[in-house]
Amino acid sequence: MLIPCRKHTVIWKFFSSVKLAVWLLAIIAALSLLGTFIPQNQEASFYIDRYGHSGYRALLETGLTDVYSSFWFALFLILFSINLTVCLLNRISLKIRMLGSILSHASILIILMGALIGVFFGQKGLVKIGDGEEASSFTTQDKRFVDLGFSIRLDKFIYSEHIDPKEKLLVSSAQNDAIIAEIPTEVGVESGIADTGYKIKVLRYLPDFAMDTITKSVVSRSAKPNNPAIEARLKSKAGQISAFWVFARFPGMHQKIDPNFKFAYHWVGRRPKDFISQVTVLKGGKEIKRADIRVNEPLRFDGYTFFQFTYDTEALSWSGLQVVKDPGVGVVYAGFIMLIAGLIIIFYVNPLIQGR
Repeated sequence: MLIPCRKHTVIWKFFSSVKLAVWLLAIIAALSLLGTFIPQNQEASFYIDRYGHSGYRALLETGLTDVYSSFWFALFLILFSINLTVCLLNRISLKIRMLGSILSHASILIILMGALIGVFFGQKGLVKIGDGEEASSFTTQDKRFVDLGFSIRLDKFIYSEHIDPKEKLLVSSAQNDAIIAEIPTEVGVESGIADTGYKIKVLRYLPDFAMDTITKSVVSRSAKPNNPAIEARLKSKAGQISAFWVFARFPGMHQKIDPNFKFAYHWVGRRPKDFISQVTVLKGGKEIKRADIRVNEPLRFDGYTFFQFTYDTEALSWSGLQVVKDPGVGVVYAGFIMLIAGLIIIFYVNPLIQGR
């Protein structure tokens, strides 16, 4: 027995078309691909550097910087939901063997509904926090401030880099310039220099070496490799220790360390390995929760999810956390549960019933 509906109307026939469903799915898939290839929710400077000012304006006006929250992406989701609903009503039957099919089709509607709830009622933005600072709000992409209802404090920002295996501290003979050892540049590792009885240990690495003219202390001016250098400690057979710096761009500096050796720093471009925000959540002046926020390891609290998103590439002085609140997530999960239940009925329960 079919549920009666007004199939004779033009609008109903239009939305009951399977061809329309295929076209809408193709458009949604194409928009999703654009959202994959074009980085989403980045800062303006990122898009300007990559696409130029005119390219950034075009992306901004078309909503391609935030595809999944754009009005036209939501529009195609709504149209597909209507199309799917009409097709389902045209084919729905109250027979028990149709239960699996009904659940499977209805689950897609539930999933789409959850996605639309996220588009229309979700919140997304960015919060930048310096070491030791607290933040109680975040900024949305359209520059609105949203109060969190609690505070988050950045206790420490930890940044590490991947060292290319080709990066070495080269040790040469002072007599004939022949390379006698290639020392790994990992901080804290001590290595022997061939069979000379000498040992060398890398103490620290600075991407942008500089010396404070007043305090004479050595610092890194930025996190960018403008003047990469490593500090090493040389230990002789007799136990004498000498600490010195070796510069990648200035190999001849400070080479009077030991009469037996010359040193050269073969630097290779490093890549970010990990960046972690160690944070504390505070509410009502009390510490509620502590967590380490990593890429793909977000912090969830009070309906909000905090993702490690960006950081200060110049001085590593602040961390940027993407803040997301999506009230449609639970609805999407419910839809997936319905989909699994429908498939179980179709592939396992129905064959048992028909076999009796």
